Amino acid sequence: MSVRKYKIVLLLLLLTASSQSVRAESAGQVVNEANKLYRQGQYKEAINQYDRASTQSPEIVEPRFNKADSYYRLDDLQQAIDLYKAVASESRDMQLVAKAKYNLGNSLFQQGVKLAQTDSKKAIENIQSAIGSWRQSLDIDQANEKAAKNIEVARLTIKDIIDQINKQKQQQQQQEQQQQQNQEDLKKLAEQQKALADKTQQESQKSNPDFNDIAKEQSQLKDRTEQVKQQLQQQTDPNNPDPKQQQAAEQLDKATDKQKDAEEKLKNSDDKNAKKSQDEAAKNIEDALKALSEQKQQEQQEQQQQQNNQQQNQQEPNQPQEPNEAQQQQEQQEQAAPPDTTAQEILDREQKQKEQRQMLQSPGFQKVDKDW
Repeated sequence: MSVRKYKIVLLLLLLTASSQSVRAESAGQVVNEANKLYRQGQYKEAINQYDRASTQSPEIVEPRFNKADSYYRLDDLQQAIDLYKAVASESRDMQLVAKAKYNLGNSLFQQGVKLAQTDSKKAIENIQSAIGSWRQSLDIDQANEKAAKNIEVARLTIKDIIDQINKQKQQQQQQEQQQQQNQEDLKKLAEQQKALADKTQQESQKSNPDFNDIAKEQSQLKDRTEQVKQQLQQQTDPNNPDPKQQQAAEQLDKATDKQKDAEEKLKNSDDKNAKKSQDEAAKNIEDALKALSEQKQQEQQEQQQQQNNQQQNQQEPNQPQEPNEAQQQQEQQEQAAPPDTTAQEILDREQKQKEQRQMLQSPGFQKVDKDW
């Protein structure tokens, strides 16, 4: 190789190395600016800067890790989850991989907690996936005590959700049994009222009719109707009354009035008007039974609609995660827990918002790691 050619090749190599150095320095400066914005709480602006750094140096993954932290701050958990997964799979820095796995577990855990009241099955899947991520983090960094502690918290959280599911199932079964019993009681009352009206008509055809015994039976039937009405009222939620259940109670109230009127007419041997009141009472009881049947059908339709909605929400899968495959659903909330929030604070915040959970403590979150 001639001296001239050698000098040209050497110059090109020096220019390439210099270009790479300037490029790396430029990306580092952008990340520094982004980190300052992050610490100031300007997370959207920080994300834009992290994107600039990634564009300038796509081979470095630290900006994406910090960008994931920013999305977590904004409570955009799905974006954070996707970025943590990418960092964990692409980074060769095992310490950064461990942190990404740890933060991924925190994000999955919080997403699961949010879903606990609307989709308990998916919530459990997310929390199980969080446990898997924390275990993977522990495989790399066995000194991470928070990850080990979070696993125990997540297990208790899953148990709490399962207990709530079982409690709801038990309450639903009891409610269905009560509804079924109410319908059976009303059906029997309607039949008895009709039979008593027929008995009144038969007695009126005798030469010397005596309606005293029928009046006593009518009084007893009125008392039983009143008992069913009271049971129905006790089952009604005063804060959220069901219109059909209210309608049934109103019909039973009318029925007892007619039964009382029929009793008085029978005592006065006014069999014609007594039978008319008995027939109207039977019709009122049948209308109450119809209202309860419509209520049950409406509840079944609502349950079916809810199941259909859950299936539609689960139709669009996301990237698989280990050890459990779980689908994620992006949810925006008004308040976001910061990345350095502990798991206890996550659970306490959710408990205050929904006033239904009894949780223990919960995961910490790694802060922005790289400060170039």
